[in-house]
Amino acid sequence: MLKIGIDIGGTTIKGALFDGAKILEEHSAPTCGGEGREAIVRQLFEVADSLQAEKASFIGVSSAGNIDPASGRCVYATDNLKGWTGTEIVREMEERYSVACRADNDAVCALIGELSLREAPKDVTLLTFGTGVGGASLINGRIVRGRHFDAARWGHFSLHPGGRVCNCGKRGCAEQYLSATALLRAGRERDEKISSCEELFAVFRKEEGRGAMTEVVEAFASDLLLLLDDIITAVSPDCILLGGGLTNAWDIFAGIGNLPSVVGRAPLGSKAGIYGASLLETAAY
Repeated sequence: MLKIGIDIGGTTIKGALFDGAKILEEHSAPTCGGEGREAIVRQLFEVADSLQAEKASFIGVSSAGNIDPASGRCVYATDNLKGWTGTEIVREMEERYSVACRADNDAVCALIGELSLREAPKDVTLLTFGTGVGGASLINGRIVRGRHFDAARWGHFSLHPGGRVCNCGKRGCAEQYLSATALLRAGRERDEKISSCEELFAVFRKEEGRGAMTEVVEAFASDLLLLLDDIITAVSPDCILLGGGLTNAWDIFAGIGNLPSVVGRAPLGSKAGIYGASLLETAAY
């Protein structure tokens, strides 16, 4: 039985065609999140078309923002996905492909994907570090959801009250210090030639503990430890999994001193969202 999982991130829309847990084919496209709803839908369809979505028995969509899992509607999204608020994701997909579809928050989907690898999980928190910072928590075997269908929004936890303005409207959110966007911004403030987080990390490795990028990574590490300590205090999970594109540089994360013992790398990495999306039809969390 063929299924499709699609993950709408702030920078890239990724999708995969699954036969069970096996990926048969993958495709991705730029999200064009700053161009508005129609552009995002166009890119979503491009990915689904490339995977021949009409031949699948089910399509699961993982999306940034607060997603109503019952209706598949985006209740709220920041300007990382401009104009996405109010989009009927499931209706758009079912009308185009005549295939059953479900949608949920991207961090929830990533957590569902990771939970599929664990036996009888009870208390797990997942953080994803990409264009923004996503977060979801499983407590006593149930995924935590707010009244607006948001997950445990650790990315918008107030890490530094009164700090940097976030596109959610608050100040000091973790996302403004720990996302790839924030990290790259900090790197460019010290060296405008830095073009990506990968390049920033490469310079950091060459500096061997000396130089401008060392200061950037040390500040990132300090803020990460602060967030992890807050999560442990708040929900005391059995484990905290770190995933998303930034964790491709896992040596950087692993080298951060005093990481709590419950912290580890999310095995599915940046593919957790598409795995979790493909499982939405039967997920029991």
